[in-house]
Amino acid sequence: MGLFAIIGIYLLVVHRGFRIAAEAPDTFSKLLATGLTSIFALQTLIITAGDLKLLPLTGIPLPYLSNGGNAILANFIIVGILLRISHNSAVEREGNY
Repeated sequence: MGLFAIIGIYLLVVHRGFRIAAEAPDTFSKLLATGLTSIFALQTLIITAGDLKLLPLTGIPLPYLSNGGNAILANFIIVGILLRISHNSAVEREGNY
């Protein structure tokens, strides 16, 4: 059950990232959010497929679970940028920009 919960959380983060990209106000923000979400999703997919013996294991850490100091910092930066894009699109929708 715990494994399904973790995979569900990763799917939720990826879904929300692509939703942020779809609602972004300008083209640059859309592309940036799509690229950052794709990087996060690809890391998760590679490690998950490696654990299931579908792909060979690589040196890529699983976001927020594997021990990798620089990778954790990079993933926090990715999520921070996605949150900023989401905030900017919400502010622009309200007209308080």
